[in-house]
Amino acid sequence: MPPKKAAKKSAKHHDEKHHHAKDLRRAYEHLGRVEILRHLLSAPGDEIATLVDLAQREVANGAAKNAADLLRAAEHLGFAAILNRPSGKAEVFGGLMAAIRDEFDRLEEKAEEHWEAESAPPEVEKIYRASLKKAAMAREQGAYRQALELVRGAEALAHVKMGEKKQEPKKKAPKKIAASSNVRELAAS
Repeated sequence: MPPKKAAKKSAKHHDEKHHHAKDLRRAYEHLGRVEILRHLLSAPGDEIATLVDLAQREVANGAAKNAADLLRAAEHLGFAAILNRPSGKAEVFGGLMAAIRDEFDRLEEKAEEHWEAESAPPEVEKIYRASLKKAAMAREQGAYRQALELVRGAEALAHVKMGEKKQEPKKKAPKKIAASSNVRELAAS
């Protein structure tokens, strides 16, 4: 008897409705974390507010994936802002420095590989460039946690492709993601 064929381990194909629902959930979760970070920051940055506003518009336009990536970037920028305090630096010992350097370089390369300036609005490009610049400066100053958060934020922004065909499910999708009164609702009706 011939051996059974191994199951193919190819990418699973899900319908658009599944992807849209997953991206809406991701946006909701990132928004919750951004809301917490904004409470911790004495003065939440304009960059975070800009990304939240853009995410609201993207959900309203049916682009939940873009909204999730915008909010993921806002989350990383929020952590970076918290780490910008005097206690943000930490000594790094042993092989950890090489691991940090490798991760930073990998994220920076991934961000540059995925970045498409022509599909980004000017405010996203400005935040993307500033995040990479601040990440490099933080790295040089030994603020490695902050540097990693900033480069992760830039990498998240590199995945935002505004102007592409929107992922809308065939059935009517929810038009807003609830947040507390301290953070504007996504996709206000």
